[in-house]
Amino acid sequence: MRCLVLLPIIGFLQAACSAQTAISPAASASIDRALRFLHEAQLPTGDLPHGQTAGTTAVASLAVMAFLSRGHMPGQGPYGAGINAAIDYVLKCQQLEGPKKGLLAHDESNVAMYEHGISTVMLAEVYGMVDDQRRSRIDRALALAVQLIIDSQGAEKTDAKDRGGWRYALNSPDADISVTGWQLMALRGAANCGAAIPADVLKKGADYVGRCATEKGGFAYQAAGTEPNVARTGTGLLSTILIAGDMGSPQIKKAADYLLANPPDRSTPFYYYAIYYDSQALNQLGGTYWQDVYPKLVANLLPLQQADGSFAPTADSTEAEAGAAYRTSMAVLALTVPYRYLPLYQTHKG
Repeated sequence: MRCLVLLPIIGFLQAACSAQTAISPAASASIDRALRFLHEAQLPTGDLPHGQTAGTTAVASLAVMAFLSRGHMPGQGPYGAGINAAIDYVLKCQQLEGPKKGLLAHDESNVAMYEHGISTVMLAEVYGMVDDQRRSRIDRALALAVQLIIDSQGAEKTDAKDRGGWRYALNSPDADISVTGWQLMALRGAANCGAAIPADVLKKGADYVGRCATEKGGFAYQAAGTEPNVARTGTGLLSTILIAGDMGSPQIKKAADYLLANPPDRSTPFYYYAIYYDSQALNQLGGTYWQDVYPKLVANLLPLQQADGSFAPTADSTEAEAGAAYRTSMAVLALTVPYRYLPLYQTHKG
């Protein structure tokens, strides 16, 4: 697998001029406090706490990407050793044999494909930034991880509408837009690293996401027919942009207009998840979409930061239970989008 190693460096240079004015001093200071919290919260294993427990590859992976999104590199600077430790933790969790061969998830997880998709994205992001030894390990891990995603897409579905999508377990008989979004981003990231992703796999995944689009412009959780919300729409929009790449399609415009009319606030379900996806997706579009929503997002988010640098839960019980490291990582990833340091998202055309 051959990664586009220059992407992180190019991203740093592209961001150097614009980010200083795009991110306010208050937001920049907030990001740095949040990263100090994540650094101090990291466990000796390289993992980070997940609610009252540890052991999820997803939170460790999100934390790694949070550090990368601010320009911190594996093995370099004050956070370099911690970033490497988190990467190593994720690699050690990969199952290397049996029916779950390639799975990047904690063995007891009941949302294994969530963890797997997020962790695969992270490994693709760091591939061009790590030392040669880790790059070799990640090369092997990504090959197994991608094959598992492809195989899992082929699981038999109860309803034809769910074909092409993914859900919590490897062989789930249905699908949802959230897990599907992470798998598609993982495949896109792996493709950036030279992986040969079958075109029909991406098409089937994109077609499933398209079936989740609603008359209201937003995206629903499942294709069988549910209501759209901000988090689901951000997922659907970003997935469509990264896979289809057609910025001018009616579906993309309708979804972007939905997010413009419904900027995330603290009453938004899955608030931290929503701000991550909305910030990434609308930055891809730029223009009014980005200029209108991002300042509102920042204004709503910064007051949630606590004295220790972590971000407090909102009314959403799921994100309260997920823990401070999860919320803080997602908050950083939403705030740092203007830097454009993450290779996967360096496709902005606005």
